[in-house]
Amino acid sequence: MNAITENNLRREHVGSFGILMAGLAHDMKNHLGIIRESNGLMGDIIAMGALGEDAKMVERLQESIAAIERRVVISATMMHHLSGLAHRPDTPYSSFLINDLIEEEYAFLERFSRLKQIEIEWELDEGLPAVYSDPSLLQHILYRVYSECLEQLDNGQRLAIITEATISGVMVTFRLIGNSQVNFAQFSRTTLPAAIQKLQGTLEMGKTSQEHSDIVLTIPSLSNKD
Repeated sequence: MNAITENNLRREHVGSFGILMAGLAHDMKNHLGIIRESNGLMGDIIAMGALGEDAKMVERLQESIAAIERRVVISATMMHHLSGLAHRPDTPYSSFLINDLIEEEYAFLERFSRLKQIEIEWELDEGLPAVYSDPSLLQHILYRVYSECLEQLDNGQRLAIITEATISGVMVTFRLIGNSQVNFAQFSRTTLPAAIQKLQGTLEMGKTSQEHSDIVLTIPSLSNKD
């Protein structure tokens, strides 16, 4: 199989996963909508006094309804991010906001940070300009850096994610708080450097102190599709 055929096959492979995930996200949104409507109906029935004067039972049901609503909101947000992830390969190059990708990564990796008791802090510049790049590949890069940072942090430490504008694009700083001995070579033992190079970006060690280490990812806004 030549390189062109293999690349086309890989793109179709990723596209197939995207279509499947998009369909799942769409259906799950519908199911969550039905659950929310049913939950609201139960609340209306209770408010109309259908359960009589059993105040304790009413209170317990209201607590259950509130808990269901919270879970529905969380699940709907995750399905929203899953839908965005699924549709991202649709357009190889486009203009988008990096903050949106970071928020999605947090939604998908929050469970892993919670299991390690790692607190995530955000300092996202809301005034960041959109960048023109490959959104699917950049999301993969952010995932690899994000997950590697989680791997190198110990239980109870913190990870701060900071975004700011540069002259030609955006800089994302991953600050490992409580870890001053980052194994930076570990970031280079994968396809990560090649992926970053394709987007004309860089990944470097930033400021290091006794309290933290910085991993700095810079991504320029491409002038044209490569």
